[in-house]
Amino acid sequence: MKLFEKYVAAALVSLAPIALALGVSQTTHASPIADETGLSGQVMPLGGVVSSRSNLAVSSDQKRIGSLYSLSSRETRMIGGVLGQVDYTLVPRRLSLYAGTPRSALADGEIALELGTRYLVDRVGLLTAAVIPVTVTDSEAWSDPFVVDVPREATDVDRRGLRLGLAGIAGTGLSVDYRLYRRNVDEERSGVALGLSPADRRRLARDGNEHRFDLNYRLAISDHLSLTPGVQYRRLDADGAANRGWLLRPQLSAQLDIARWQFSMTGYYGVDRYDARQPIYDEYRDGNQMGVMAGVRYAEPFGWSNWSVNAYGVWSERDSDIRFYDERTGLFAVGLGYRF
Repeated sequence: MKLFEKYVAAALVSLAPIALALGVSQTTHASPIADETGLSGQVMPLGGVVSSRSNLAVSSDQKRIGSLYSLSSRETRMIGGVLGQVDYTLVPRRLSLYAGTPRSALADGEIALELGTRYLVDRVGLLTAAVIPVTVTDSEAWSDPFVVDVPREATDVDRRGLRLGLAGIAGTGLSVDYRLYRRNVDEERSGVALGLSPADRRRLARDGNEHRFDLNYRLAISDHLSLTPGVQYRRLDADGAANRGWLLRPQLSAQLDIARWQFSMTGYYGVDRYDARQPIYDEYRDGNQMGVMAGVRYAEPFGWSNWSVNAYGVWSERDSDIRFYDERTGLFAVGLGYRF
């Protein structure tokens, strides 16, 4: 795996709200297809600082943990990368092909490569179909997360998927999106260091499928203000029963446009439930998660056509009935975007 991918994956593995902050305003209505045949797209270098606490994040600071019953120590690091997408319009305002990391994918908390097509169907909406050959957000994991007082070993995760979406349904602000992921951990050794039985280790297996459904509705309150209520449902069909379950997460987004300024904010609260007890703790890893994301965009700084300056702030928490799975995140990032 490339060094850049490892660095970004370590920074983002537990930071799904970051991607949501970047992409939520782009997922609630049909994105227009270019009105001319040819190439178009966007690119946005990003840099910032993130502070987090997570026993599952793969990083050098979290390689050794001292307890299975407490949250890890806080680590602060710089993060950076480039998001972008290239579109090729085949039929103006009707059909295009695209490749890259589109903001629509980021709404799920994904930093992933998509290869897909978009087609505008009269009186139906904007249809999107894509394959997801690479995900950076979940590209590494600890082979055995439950190792104490000695360095843990990281292993690669092969995670890829498919996507179907429909936006601007029947000319309204309604959009739906479905993703299917397959996740395979190269060296799954959860529970080996604790001497668990083969049956208990099977309950901790992380391989499996993940289904994600998103439903959003954009409401135009005025020419400058819009509200977008939405809900996400995830079904985790992991091979291990202790990691098999579901998540339900309602959210509300607001966007205000004033001249060249755009202000956005999203808040969410979700609950997750699992099918079987975690064998190490003899408890379900049920819990809840909450977060707030805010963004500011300023278009054409210094009179630069097609450029924008972007800033984002994120706070999120995940509280589990098993403290080992708790997570805390704070982030601030800035980026310079360019459309072509």
